[in-house]
Amino acid sequence: MEYVPAAMLWLLTIVRIPTASDKERASVLRATFFAAMACTLFVPDVYTTMDPLLGGRNHVGLVLVIAIVSAFWQFHTAMVLAAFRDQGRRWQHLRRGRFAIAVAGTSVVAGFFLSKVDTTNQNLPLAYGNQPGMQLFLWMGSAFIIWVCADIALTSRRFLPKMSSKAFKSGVGCFAVGCIFMAMALGNRLVLGILEESRRPNHQLLDGLNWSFSLFETLAVLLVSIGLMLPRLSKYYDAVQHNFRTRRLLMLLTPTWRRSSPDRKFMLRNRWTPFLDPVAGSARAHLHRRVIEIRDCQLRGLKLLPRDRVLVNAAEQLLMGR
Repeated sequence: MEYVPAAMLWLLTIVRIPTASDKERASVLRATFFAAMACTLFVPDVYTTMDPLLGGRNHVGLVLVIAIVSAFWQFHTAMVLAAFRDQGRRWQHLRRGRFAIAVAGTSVVAGFFLSKVDTTNQNLPLAYGNQPGMQLFLWMGSAFIIWVCADIALTSRRFLPKMSSKAFKSGVGCFAVGCIFMAMALGNRLVLGILEESRRPNHQLLDGLNWSFSLFETLAVLLVSIGLMLPRLSKYYDAVQHNFRTRRLLMLLTPTWRRSSPDRKFMLRNRWTPFLDPVAGSARAHLHRRVIEIRDCQLRGLKLLPRDRVLVNAAEQLLMGR
């Protein structure tokens, strides 16, 4: 279960590598990369293995939190770029996000180095949460992420009805719900830390919070990943569907094409292997050529059967992108 969120985010990062040079979409790639790194470092075995390599003293915990904060900053940037087309409003929201990340990042680094965290422990809130520096480290980082999640959810709710693409609308909706679950997971950790420090902790409530944290975190990562993948997967699905329809029509039109000119003198593609066209590399070009030749033969007196006319019209509609 611990590796599922990290695996999903690394997969999403790999899928989005082609967008690295696109200024409008590269922020999502950076966000998924930072989030994947943070989820990987959060796995207990990875945490305890990596910390000595970074000098011990829970420095991997600092890297983990900086990666999480950076990921959500980039998610916020991506949402602003996607939702706002007005350059003035876009700049205003981006500047607000940069100010927030500067304050949160400075507080996180300062709080960590003001704390005494000598022994490697993956659960910093519970192990060192009673120190003022660690409280600054945890609360500022959590407050920034919760603010980003709330801002993304509100922006999504405001602009969701204006989106025409069903895939994009579904993706944004999943992404917003995932952010809400992430905010709930962070709230869970903060409440858990407060209860652990209380004199009479409610052990049943503590067990419930420990159990629900993993659920909230996994749901958050899965929904965010699905939300980011849906628009791209829909494009791949549309391309595959269009390619399938092209090859199917090419195959169905072959008998009509062969009957259209018995002496084959009006056909540029005078071949005896037309059945190979549906599996050829340029199926769209073959379909276009076949429709043209059938129409040329029609101009010379060819009478098409009703079924043939339906197929030719369907092929023309497909070639026109309808």
